[in-house]
Amino acid sequence: MSNEKRTSADFFKQVFGRTVTVKLHNRTEYIGVLAALDGNMNLVLEQCEEYLEQKLINKYGQILLRGNNVLYISAKFNQKYQQEAGI
Repeated sequence: MSNEKRTSADFFKQVFGRTVTVKLHNRTEYIGVLAALDGNMNLVLEQCEEYLEQKLINKYGQILLRGNNVLYISAKFNQKYQQEAGI
């Protein structure tokens, strides 16, 4: 890992267009490709799947998640990408 200080903007630049997992305060999880983000942390995911307690609930082509409902956003990177990005 690099010793450089990173910001949330750096994280979003790295994950934009990649698959992310978004967990909401109500325990629902969405897995999809991060397509858009605004200053209020509202997110648009494409090719999105909705899960509750690890069970697939629904599939969406595109979904908007309101930022104040988001508990966390997670992204998995393969090892090659981590090395190239200095993660």
